[in-house]
Formats: sequence, structure tokens, C-alpha cells
Amino acid sequence: MVMVCPIEELEPFEIAGFRTLSGLNVYNANTVVKLTLNLGQLATARVSGLSSGACSVLAGLFPECEQDALVPSYLADAILVADLELRRAMNFYTFPTVATLVSDPSEINSVIVWESDDPQMSRAAAAAVVDAVSEATRDGNATSKYCLARELNLERAKKRRLSNSTAVLVAAAKRNRIPFEFVARNHLRLGQGKNQKQLFSTISGSTSFASAKVALDKRLGNRLLAQAGLPVPRQLTVRSKSEAVAAAKQLGKSVVVKPAQGNQGRGVSVKLRGRRAVEAAFDIACQVAQSDRYGVLVEEFIAGPEYRATIVDFRVVAAVLCCPPQVTGDGEKTLRHLIDDLNREPDRDGRRLSPLEIDDDLLRHLSLHHLTMETIPIAGQQVVLRPNGHLARGGVPVDVTNSVHPDNHKLCERIARVIGLSIAGLDLIMPDIAQSHKDVGCTVIEVNARPGIEFHLWPRAGTARDVSEIILANMYDDPASSEVATVLVLGDRHTSMVAKAIQHRFMAEGRSIGLLSKKGAYINTAPQEFSQRATPQMLARDPLLEALVYAASPARISENGLGLGACHAVSVTATDVENCELLKNLAKAVLNAGNRGYFIVDNEDLVSRQALSALPVERLILTSAETELGPDLRRHLQRGGLALSMRWSTDGSGAKMTLASGSGELVAEPATFASRPPQLKAAMHAMAISYLAKRDAWFDEVASPPSNRPYANGVQQQAGVSLLR
Repeated sequence: MVMVCPIEELEPFEIAGFRTLSGLNVYNANTVVKLTLNLGQLATARVSGLSSGACSVLAGLFPECEQDALVPSYLADAILVADLELRRAMNFYTFPTVATLVSDPSEINSVIVWESDDPQMSRAAAAAVVDAVSEATRDGNATSKYCLARELNLERAKKRRLSNSTAVLVAAAKRNRIPFEFVARNHLRLGQGKNQKQLFSTISGSTSFASAKVALDKRLGNRLLAQAGLPVPRQLTVRSKSEAVAAAKQLGKSVVVKPAQGNQGRGVSVKLRGRRAVEAAFDIACQVAQSDRYGVLVEEFIAGPEYRATIVDFRVVAAVLCCPPQVTGDGEKTLRHLIDDLNREPDRDGRRLSPLEIDDDLLRHLSLHHLTMETIPIAGQQVVLRPNGHLARGGVPVDVTNSVHPDNHKLCERIARVIGLSIAGLDLIMPDIAQSHKDVGCTVIEVNARPGIEFHLWPRAGTARDVSEIILANMYDDPASSEVATVLVLGDRHTSMVAKAIQHRFMAEGRSIGLLSKKGAYINTAPQEFSQRATPQMLARDPLLEALVYAASPARISENGLGLGACHAVSVTATDVENCELLKNLAKAVLNAGNRGYFIVDNEDLVSRQALSALPVERLILTSAETELGPDLRRHLQRGGLALSMRWSTDGSGAKMTLASGSGELVAEPATFASRPPQLKAAMHAMAISYLAKRDAWFDEVASPPSNRPYANGVQQQAGVSLLR
């Protein structure tokens, strides 16, 4: 039954809770945010049941939403619309998502869950929508309140806006399930532990400061290439207008004036002739660069087709012909109107193609051809609007990757190696990139250390190239190699004991291990202090980390998410009866997909076994402290599972822990804690994990000898007893 309440009886509703579930979680494979709303009587009301004024206001604010929906559903849709707007303003490659409503129509609270790229901005979007709808239900000034909040949120989002290249790389990392986080805007940390790498947009973490500085300082880059015998334009550094005019006369013909340091074509004026043009261009360049420190460059203008070759691992992986923007006359519209039409093309959104700005460079180029913005080209007349095809200034890319001559491949590789950039963008001018530079000539205009890569995805002609995939594949042969080995210890009791046993087992083998449990966070034996509650991701930032052991209860994983995208094994300890259903849901929604390996569970733990009963037997390792294989273990082995149990040695050496499959014994070790059941079970879980790590090659290299590790002696002395107490 839908309830309609008189407006005067409605109380303002509010946000009762907001939580971020990181990594794999019960709702999604990616991070989500969970919003709890205290709606009061509106929990079961429809929007159409509100006052006519409220309905009118909400229809104006959120026209995309169903105006006859239940209030919780309406809020969910409106929040998603607002959140999507902010995500796009931040330049995330994202599409409309579907919210999950977790609520009972008879309850006052409603819970909305949706995937988020930036939880802080998602919260801001939700708060703005909730405040506006709450205000509207009481016939308040919802429109002005929401418009102000929306404007402030968009300003915040634009300050967080990613570069186009970073946005493409983030989308590729998400597709490939490579863990990543933002160190700062456009600065990414990819991977975990010893496998982590950094990217600042497209600048690799392995790029040297010297190489980046050479590429940034166009004087140094030009000089270094010239010293290597590579073809570059003649270039002079000037610090005043008079020097610029004199340099232009010395170089002769047309010149280019540009900042000594800069990017994306900012402050660059090309094909200049005459004193006035050079002086005006000098002023423009000075506005962009610190001309008093670095000076301004006057460079000879090289005419011809312009190409951009993108280098990854010193190889040409993509190349485009950069065509100058142009319009075609219809005999009616002025050039100004034709440019407006050009900028309204769907792909000139600043991401695929850059809008065309009417600037001095464009006006100068038109004047050289006796044209103005008010000129009306005749029907069919093509008007080129710039002297070059710089993509950041409205140029149009045409893919020519498959046409690059082998000699030009070698030339580009040499250019990148001379500068020292494994990832680079080379601006070349040559008659035809399909012909050898030895035959037709070539001039290297610039080398960019932070090349744009997004335009390779949307060439106007030719094949689309996803350079972001190539960059990530060059960093990681397999996306899984970006992670460190991770073990989840899951249960309500004894999780810290089992986690510590696993950690010290790996440490005794010479590994650097992170441990996170309710008792604290550790890297090996060193406690870690964080300014906020520790998460697996925080420990995974350690650059020497080889594996991570994370102990948590089913309730914590359910409430906060796994905090990771996957794990290599799950050790299940004792679970309280009341949490059996919770563990069952976790196994189905999170662990079945997130665990790449086995589940280890005690045979006597009937609650946990019941919760995991839907899992394939082949993924289970049952452990038992009994010295005889009972019917359950025998049946489990026959069905393809593994079992770890106790047996007495025939040579009188005592009890041993034995891991077996249906075909026989796999490995056996002395049972150190035979008389202490909790410690024995922890040791058995640790033994199973150690076996899986070796069998499945979790570590791609042999560990350093324990004696070479600073903590090794402590481990060897204590691994037997005291550390497991």
C-alpha cells in the first residue's frame, strides 16, 4: 500500500550513514558506496503523492527520473544521475550504473548501493540530491539550494579532473583487474608490494629525471638530438622582442616562436613572417613560459605533413597523421559559423578531439590567405584553418601505424633512446611516413616525455589503437603479476593465530610478509602505524612486500569489502553459528570469484563447512587433528579434494602432519603442536598454504636465504613455539 502524507506532517529526512566498501564486496566486483537514508513516512510514499509544487520542482531538477516512482527508487535514480555527472566532469570513463536498493518497504531506513570511482564525490552528489528532495517535500526553496550545491560539486570535480591519458590508463587498469590507486591527480600507483609501479599520466616511474628534463626543455632536446646527428630544425633562444626579430631574420623565411618549456601546443605560433607577427608571438610565448628564466625559442618553420609516433618500450606502437582542421563552405555561412558547426561535432568533446579555438594563430593563418572570420566560402570550398595539425589545437588524427616504413621505425627508436625515454611521443615532419627518411627526408620537431595517447582510440580514419593496453602489458606480462600473494584468514575465532602462523611460515622461508589482523598491522615483525584504520591496501604499498596475510571476520568483510580485488587462498577458521548465513553469502558473492585457489577449513568445523557446501569439492582442503582418516575425509579425497591430517610415523619419529590427495601423500612434516589443538590447527593451515604457494608458484623468484634477512634469526628461534602462543 502506497502512503500519502499531508505535507505539514512530513519531517525532514536525512542521511543516516555512508560507507565505502573497497575492492571485491557482496554487491560488486569494484568499490561501491553504501548510503543509508532515514526517510520516515516517505519510505513507502510515491513522488506523485507529494504536493503539486514539490512534484513540479522535482520534475525540473531531475527530469531523467520516473516521476511516479517510490521515493527511495526516485532518490536512487537522482543520485546516480548526479554522481554520473561528477564522474564525467572528473574525466572517468564511466557509463550509467544501476543502484542496488537494500530495503524492506515496511522499514523506515532505505539503503542505496552503487559503484563509485570517487567515494568522496559520490557522497557530495548524494548529499546534494537528498537535501534538495527533502527541501522539496516541505515546499522549501529546493531549486536554488540544489543548483548551488551542484555548482560547488562541479567545481570540485573539475579540480580533480584527470588528463585524457590518465583517464584511458585508469579504464585499462580496471578492465584488466590491475590494482591501482591515486597518489595524486594523474599520479597512479599500479600493482602491490614489490610488484608496484608508478605512472604520472604516461610518464613511467622508470623514466629518469634527466630524460624528462631534456624532453621538457625544448632547447636541451633539440641540442641532444643534433649532437647525435639527428635531423632537427635550427633554433635560437631569445629573451626580448628585438632578439626574437633578429633571430627570425637570421633563420630566414617563416619561423616558429614557442616557449622553451611547455606542452600541448600552448604558446606556440607557427609560420610567422614579419616583425609584428614575431613580436606578437613573443608576447604569447612569454605568457605561457617563465621567459625570464628559460627564454623563448625562435625556430625555422618546416613545411610538410606532421606525424605523431608514440613509443612504448622504445618501439613505435602507434602513429597518426595530424591533419589541420578544415571546414567546407556552403555558400551561406561565414567561417565563424562554420567553425561553430565544427565544434558541435560529437567527437569534439575535448576527449576524442579538441575543440577549435579562435586565436591569433588561426586568424593570422586566415589573413595570409586573405580570409577573415566573416568570409563566406563558396559551396564546396575547403578552408584549412591552421598551418599545422597539432592535435591539442583542433587537429584531426588519421592512423598510419601499419604504413610506417621499417627505416622510420628504426629512426624513431633511435630518437627515443638518445633522449632516454621508453615512453615518448615524437613529432615528425616528412613527406610520407610510408617512405624511408633516407629517401624523402625527415625533421624531428619535438620529443614529448608525457605523450597523449587517447587520440589513438578515435582516429578519423584507420585502425583504433589502445596504447594504454600496450603500456600496461609492457609493465606486467600478466595482470595477475601486478599483485602480491594474498591469503585471507576468515572467521570469528583464532584468525589472528592462524594468520600469524602463516606469516611466520613465509618469513622463515625468507619472504617479506605483511600481516593485518585485529591485533594490528605488521610488515614482518615491525608494527605499522597509520593515521587511520589500517586496510590491506595500506600494507600493500610497501615496496618490498612479497605476500599479504589478512585476518578478518565475515562481518567485517561484509561491511567494508575485501579491500582487495582477489586473493590466492582462503583459510576459514571457527565461525559463530549466527554468522553461518553471512559466511555462506560471502562465499557465494565474494569468495567464489575472488579466491583464485583453495579454501582450507577444519573438518570438525561443521558451521563453516555448511556455509561452504556450495563450493566445488576440488577447491577444498579439509584439515583434521585426528590420526585416523574418517569417512568424511576419505569421501572428500575420493571426490577430488585434498585433506591434511595427522599420522604416527612408522620410524618412531612421532606425529606428522600429512597433506594428501586421492592418489596418495603429497607432503609430510613433524607436528610441532600435537598436544595443543588450536596451535596445531594453525600450523596445519600454515602448512597447507606453504604447499600451495610452492605448487602454484605464487612467488616468481627464489627467496633470499633466511640468514640474509634482518629478522630471520628471530624467526628461526621463535617459529617453533612462542610466536604462536
